[in-house]
Amino acid sequence: MHLIDEQNRKWWLLGAISCVLGIVLLDETVVGVALPTIQKSFGLSNTEAHWVVNAYLLTFAAFVAIGGRLADLFGTLRVFLTGLTIFSVCSLVCGFAPTGSILIAARAAQGLGAAIIFPLYVAMIGMTFPKEQRGFGLAVGGAVGTSFLALGPLTGGLLTEFVSWRWIFWINPLIAVGVGTIVALTWREIDRPAGQRMDWIGLLLIAVGMFCVVFALMEANNWGWEDLRIPGFLVAGVALLVLFCRVEVSRRTPLIEVQLFRDMVFTSSNLTILMAQYSKIILFVFIALYAQTELGLGPLQAGALVMLSPILQPPAALVCGRMTKKMSYKGLVLIGITGLGVCLIWLTVVAPLKNLLLVACILPLSGAVFPFVMIPTRAAILAMLPEHKHGQGGGVSMASQISGGTIGLAISSAVFPFGGYQAVFGVAAALFHVAGVPHRSARKRLIRSSETPF
Repeated sequence: MHLIDEQNRKWWLLGAISCVLGIVLLDETVVGVALPTIQKSFGLSNTEAHWVVNAYLLTFAAFVAIGGRLADLFGTLRVFLTGLTIFSVCSLVCGFAPTGSILIAARAAQGLGAAIIFPLYVAMIGMTFPKEQRGFGLAVGGAVGTSFLALGPLTGGLLTEFVSWRWIFWINPLIAVGVGTIVALTWREIDRPAGQRMDWIGLLLIAVGMFCVVFALMEANNWGWEDLRIPGFLVAGVALLVLFCRVEVSRRTPLIEVQLFRDMVFTSSNLTILMAQYSKIILFVFIALYAQTELGLGPLQAGALVMLSPILQPPAALVCGRMTKKMSYKGLVLIGITGLGVCLIWLTVVAPLKNLLLVACILPLSGAVFPFVMIPTRAAILAMLPEHKHGQGGGVSMASQISGGTIGLAISSAVFPFGGYQAVFGVAAALFHVAGVPHRSARKRLIRSSETPF
């Protein structure tokens, strides 16, 4: 006998997994504000302090592509609760860490837990909501996640200043207990094909390959691109990923079905997600730097300027979710692509003018159109896959998102010495335009929830 009736079950589940998405995203931003205090507490060097943040992001990026596939193989609820337990226990270890080394190690393990549960947000919505409601479900989850992400710096600052930096980690298990209980009560497992096996060789290849690529991109700014270790890690990582693709093609039950990328819908949607996250890094990181170095604003004022970008994103996500019932996915994505493209071009043009008002006026638009890129593309990926592959589809889309941020930061940092902020914004605008081309060519294959042409 279920304690939550069937009619309300999906809404309880949506609320719970949205909170999980939120705390995973919160941990990307909440530590940054507390980092100087943590560095002082443990006497960390700048490099060691850097790894308090990057250890989490590195394991997160390296393993996020396979989290959904694990759910497809072993059951969504089992994998979800396992990942949530890893994330929560490691959060406790982070909060009680007696040394910086233990904190960094725990952050790396915490990133593994996040990588397992993060892609399940998309898959669980796809398996719970009917096609005509998936867009709205994704929108609600995105709105909650964005709110957590935006509140990360403020939350970190308040807890660090008035309580203790350790509480930025201790709050995670408190939320996780409630979330895990609700999910366990509301989840209904789907039937899965028999004979599925874990591809351990594929797991090793993709994990090590992603680790090498992401590690190289993270360390390129510290070591310098002329350091031979950077191209060494990149070449090794790419080689392992190519080998992974070759191995997976021959597998009867591959870890990730690389043949999915032959479908233009799947490929263009993931490319669009990657580039959207690239643009988000520009808006969150480089606008903050531009505000302080070029506009002469202080850290608090720069933070307030950056907050103009996500301020409209939660309500816009809800609007976009409702519009998925009335408009095709293609139409919604084109709204988002056009809007973000306009924002990046505008920033490229006004960057040399160093005018606060000209920069500030475009940022709310970027947040308002961002859901129109992310929500329909994820819904399109779910629509083209059977339910027992939703975990895999969610994992790949989340890997695209994480990779977009990492690649965006690396490319922007590399071009900055040659043209400053104008070059950063201009290159992003150009690449974003190029990335939109295959998505437009996929219009005949993409579908909306009513099963009519995209």
